[in-house]
Amino acid sequence: MFFVKQQMVFFIISFVSVIFSIFVSNSFSYKILNGGYIFTFVQYFFSTLIIFSILNLIYCITKKFKFSIIFFLFFYLLLNFINIKKEAYLSSPFTPRDFLLFNETLTSAPALLILSVLIGVFIFTFSLIKVYKYERKQSQHPFILNFLIFIITFPFFIFMNAKENFLPYCEKLDAPSLSCKFALAMPKTRNNWVGDHEIIKSYGFLTFFISKTFDNIYKAQFQKPIPKETISLLYKSKDQKQIDKLPNIVFVMSEAHWDASQLAQSLPQNVTPTINQHQLSTFLSPSFGGGTANAEFEVLTSLNSFLNHNELAYVSNLKRPTYSLPMYLNTLGYETTAMHNNGKYFYNRNKVYQLLDFQRFIALENMVSKNEQPKFINDAGWATDDLLYENIKNQLNKLDKPQFIYAISVENHFNYSDDRFGTDNFNINKLNISESSKQKLNTYFSGMQRADQHLNSLIQFINQTNRPTIVIFFGDHLPSLQEVFDEFHFFKSEQEKTEKKDTRFFETPLSVWANFPIDKKQFEGQFVAAHFLAPKVLEAAHVPLSPYYTFVNKVSSCYKAVHNTGTQTQKSCAFNQADVLKQYQDMNMDVLNGKNFTYQILKPETKS
Repeated sequence: MFFVKQQMVFFIISFVSVIFSIFVSNSFSYKILNGGYIFTFVQYFFSTLIIFSILNLIYCITKKFKFSIIFFLFFYLLLNFINIKKEAYLSSPFTPRDFLLFNETLTSAPALLILSVLIGVFIFTFSLIKVYKYERKQSQHPFILNFLIFIITFPFFIFMNAKENFLPYCEKLDAPSLSCKFALAMPKTRNNWVGDHEIIKSYGFLTFFISKTFDNIYKAQFQKPIPKETISLLYKSKDQKQIDKLPNIVFVMSEAHWDASQLAQSLPQNVTPTINQHQLSTFLSPSFGGGTANAEFEVLTSLNSFLNHNELAYVSNLKRPTYSLPMYLNTLGYETTAMHNNGKYFYNRNKVYQLLDFQRFIALENMVSKNEQPKFINDAGWATDDLLYENIKNQLNKLDKPQFIYAISVENHFNYSDDRFGTDNFNINKLNISESSKQKLNTYFSGMQRADQHLNSLIQFINQTNRPTIVIFFGDHLPSLQEVFDEFHFFKSEQEKTEKKDTRFFETPLSVWANFPIDKKQFEGQFVAAHFLAPKVLEAAHVPLSPYYTFVNKVSSCYKAVHNTGTQTQKSCAFNQADVLKQYQDMNMDVLNGKNFTYQILKPETKS
């Protein structure tokens, strides 16, 4: 009877702790009232189960019921308090890595905050000692039952979180099975695109913290510090040529933009005349059907997703200042701005952009007030790109400094089973195609057309300005069109669909326009890999290269791409290709999993 009562108390404490943590993050009422439904309650259940198993483990170790509860509450409240304060001061959650920054925390945290924490720790420690001293151990209790509960529940969570087994398969399904829906609701931080802030809002802080802990353990096996001497040899300094008037540089990464007319000749052609007119090559993305942040990561850092085991670097690796394109352009006198007409927390962009040294991040929250946002949300739930392009133009109106803008669109995001742009804009008349696929293609083609119209409007606007400007437009990845691809036989076989070893599954249009003479030869070839795009843009615009981008150019002279589809070499390589690839691997390891000597060597000098 004691065991049943004990488990009921443990479960209630676990559930209340989850709800409290989610309530503190101001998301509980929102999720319940705005369509969380069964999926939300499944998330709460899994989080409750994880904490429930931990309580059982604590009891197995201490054999004291009251002490186990107080011990758990002590650490639960302490971690939540620290997280709340860190969110308030730094706009990022408390993670296991922060324990490595203990000295920095004592130096930077307010004295009153440190004193409050120390007093709280003292009070709880005193209480724990008292309870432990006077509570008797449950000598007759069958502790094996508590241990069985732990080993049944907790390892399953670890397995689902770290290995992800069949989750990638579930994510690709148009209509996931019930088992997939439950699996997708499992708490996990590795490769979770919504970012840390949103995970906490969905599962509670403690569940997030535990998941992060095992995520870090999983990644530790890939860490291999590279000596500073090895990294120093990569970045040979050279005199940089100065140009009189630095051009504006505008990247537009258009959500899932791809030329869908490739599916069949019977489909509408030349839907995007502006993009087609200025297309110089294709953009080789590291992702298919999703993973926007990895394409962005490669362009902005020239690092490599494939060498990073296809981890979502924004979520898993980028936790410290990292050398990047905006960081370099800041040293040349540019104003650097990231823009995205979506929430600032997705993919941890609110934190990552600071680490990449963007001077500002204009997210949806900054583009329009919360009360006005519904006016700019389409039927699929995504903000229209009108907001994005309006902000690009406003930023380009600042004529005192050259502008670097990295803009990410969202209005043509999947799922396409809606009429967000209207019905029957395009006549899809191919035989043996389902009505569902026709609707998706109509929506997708309409989004392509709107992307072209937006780009044309931006070009017309820039033509009225005086500063030289280069615009680079590309899709971040192919769209997730599910059965559309199947019905048009886009994949020759199930094996090809699974393996995706052909670059055509990763190529999107790459269009470049400028109102001044540029070196278009930089974009020659079948494609430009995402990780090699930045130095090619700099050279095309006659902007001098830093030692970092000089090295990246050296790698691109020997390799067309280092990619999931294979490592493709260049015939014109003037170096030992094996050595160059090893150097590129060392650079990636150093920045993402090593000591980050790259940043220490190349970081901009602090201005007094």
